[in-house]
Amino acid sequence: MDNKAGGEKVIAQQELSARVKEWVEKQGYSLEMRVAKKFQENGFTVSQFEHFVDQESHSVRPVDVVASLAKDIQKSRMVVKLYIECKYSAKDKPWVIIVTSDKFDKFSFFSRVLKGQHPSNWSNIETLQGRVVAKIIQAIDSNLGLDLFSIKNPGYVVAESFTDQKDHAYEAIIQISKSVEAHDIETEEAYKQTLQMFDDLDQNSPPSDIGLFFSIAIPVVVINGQLFESYLGDKNEVEVLEIQSGMVFVPYRRHETNPHSQVTLSPVTVVTEKHLDSYISLIKQGIESILSQAEAIEDVIGFEKSKYIKPISDTDF
Repeated sequence: MDNKAGGEKVIAQQELSARVKEWVEKQGYSLEMRVAKKFQENGFTVSQFEHFVDQESHSVRPVDVVASLAKDIQKSRMVVKLYIECKYSAKDKPWVIIVTSDKFDKFSFFSRVLKGQHPSNWSNIETLQGRVVAKIIQAIDSNLGLDLFSIKNPGYVVAESFTDQKDHAYEAIIQISKSVEAHDIETEEAYKQTLQMFDDLDQNSPPSDIGLFFSIAIPVVVINGQLFESYLGDKNEVEVLEIQSGMVFVPYRRHETNPHSQVTLSPVTVVTEKHLDSYISLIKQGIESILSQAEAIEDVIGFEKSKYIKPISDTDF
């Protein structure tokens, strides 16, 4: 092989490598790597191998990044997970969140798991996840700590601008919403298996010997491009403002057992990569606040186990 042919081969290989790199970027894989690294550097346990079962198509789908913090309380474990969808957004196609002037209550960040219930009604919420979240946010609220989870400008639509083709923004929001709903279902199934263990206990193995597993999932979408919000201004004119993070409410897609129940709204956070450091700092503070509510979590543990303590009869003596 002469020098000219060898040089052409090297150039061709370099061009191919550049094209592959560009493709990896556009698919969002490099963004996933950077996001995972950021959370690891901030003390989160990170996984890029988790999957969920789509409840509509019944197909198995991946979650880009799952970052979690956990705490052991008695023999139980409390974990808060961030389910993160990473999306490459073209420089000339920023995402836009259409926000509403409607006001949401201070518990709206947790609306998906509360299912329309007020936290004070925690013992009547149908899921274990809902009961523990309600009890925790009551405790946080009493300490004036709910500001970390406040929603200032709620959005009801998110879209990729300047395109008539596939809307990657809408796709990302739906995908990550499905993943946390699958998490909710799996968590409740695990709880039901624990209940079966309680049912099988005899008096020599009290429920205190069995721990509960609490898991809360928070959906997040990270984009590497720009993000805007749009709203109707005071003069009935459309206003547009660049933001670094925003919140979009989407309908909870799982069918409720009660046909007369209202459709629950599920909030999804959208954050730009440039703002990721600030977001991680804030959400970590919020998660640590949740995990620090040991007394509230112990109250739920006691409540759950009290339902399965068998009364002592005269024949036991």
